[in-house]
Amino acid sequence: MADARTAEGLPEKQLNELLRRVDWRFLLRSEKAPTVADMTAGKTSLAVHLIAAEEQPLPGDADLATIGYPTRLALRGAIESVRPGGEIACLWRLPRPAGPQRAAARLRAAGLESVQVLWPGPTPFGSPQFWLPLESPVATERLLASRPPRSVLHAILRPLWRAAVRTGLLAPICLIGRTPGASESGPDALDTTFDRGSGLLLTGGRRSINKAAGIALDPAGAPVEVLKFARVAAADGALEREAAALRTIEAERPELPGVPRLLAAGRRAGRRALAESAVEGTPLIERLSPASFEELAGAVAGWLIGLAQGGEPRAPAEWRERLVGERLRRFEREFGAVLAAGTLERLEDTLAALGPLPIVPEHRDCSPWNVVLGERDAPGLHDWESAEPHGLPGLDLAYFLANCAFVLDGALESGRTRESYDRLRDPTTPLGAVAARSEAEYSEALAIDADDYARLRLLAWLVHSASDYNHLAMESGREALDRTALRTSTYLGLIEAELALAS
Repeated sequence: MADARTAEGLPEKQLNELLRRVDWRFLLRSEKAPTVADMTAGKTSLAVHLIAAEEQPLPGDADLATIGYPTRLALRGAIESVRPGGEIACLWRLPRPAGPQRAAARLRAAGLESVQVLWPGPTPFGSPQFWLPLESPVATERLLASRPPRSVLHAILRPLWRAAVRTGLLAPICLIGRTPGASESGPDALDTTFDRGSGLLLTGGRRSINKAAGIALDPAGAPVEVLKFARVAAADGALEREAAALRTIEAERPELPGVPRLLAAGRRAGRRALAESAVEGTPLIERLSPASFEELAGAVAGWLIGLAQGGEPRAPAEWRERLVGERLRRFEREFGAVLAAGTLERLEDTLAALGPLPIVPEHRDCSPWNVVLGERDAPGLHDWESAEPHGLPGLDLAYFLANCAFVLDGALESGRTRESYDRLRDPTTPLGAVAARSEAEYSEALAIDADDYARLRLLAWLVHSASDYNHLAMESGREALDRTALRTSTYLGLIEAELALAS
């Protein structure tokens, strides 16, 4: 069997593609990486080996057996390969008339329990963005409602898709079933998302570190719980940070709306997993426009004030090394080769002037794509895996305002984030005027000096430069980036812009 060491040697694009093929593993009832009797071939087999435990199971003792279409012979071999309570995954990529219906009936006739019929969509050739349980009308309607046709062609294809579901000609398909008998680990709190009723597994994202998310739906199709799964070892720590942040906020700000509540934490298929309450709403990015920016910025600034209120100012000596010093040293290691003479010294001197500040939770990914608008447009935030439970104020608001400007200016697509940011920092521009008012409101509510808020804004870009470096390294396939790649960093450009404004 291949193991994590093999995965680490794969180019990111190939690793991500292979792992997308086996995200169904998070629907298994297994805390540890499963021992696997693999009877598939090609890329499917390569992908299965990436998620399997290292040890080879004895005959009849595997946690999981993987096969193609479940012919009677293949299914019998799979059942004989797994222990009581073990699971079987059937994976095929070409259409078969009535294939899913016949295969599911065959699994049930063989005594398998909790059979799930899944379509990894939306295209037969690309990496799956979701795994739809075809026998759940609630999940199907929820998915279709969330993905309205965006062209005449898409509108024509939708009834064809429904016809393919009815006739069993949809492909690829994944079936999962559990053999009778005592499972190695009984159901736990993480299982309730999919055992309680309809569930939808979402597996979007461009990188292997992106998490998979399971959504539990009520009979009306509304989300009630969310499960999050780390897909690679490097993402385990992110879910641990998310759990710590949610516990801190619930303990210190139990009445704050718009924050998921942690329901359970554990492991699935060898990776970290969390269960959270669902924070439902319209994605803010769908409502963002030059006309709505002021209203939305005010709402998010008000919510961030609620997140930060209540803490007493702490002397810099209590937090400087952890929240500033470590970041400065990492920035020097990663970007020092392309910094102009004196840049690092100016950065250190500017941040050394920070005065006493309250210790507050930081979301650290408060972007327009992570904010949702609930009842009466009250904001809520998704994706707390980058959070710092005991951080500093101001950074989240700076990040939100800048990314709103980038979206409105199309700067992320054009690569002109530095120019967009310069306009945002100019209070005589329309976006700059909104940013200035939001920052003033936030600073006044939290008694933050205007100069300190500017320093916190600079610190925000220092913090985010680290994740920018990681993403650039992942895309290039190199641990150490060359000077040309380093110069493409968005947040290096924002650090230089802030220092230029301060001069």
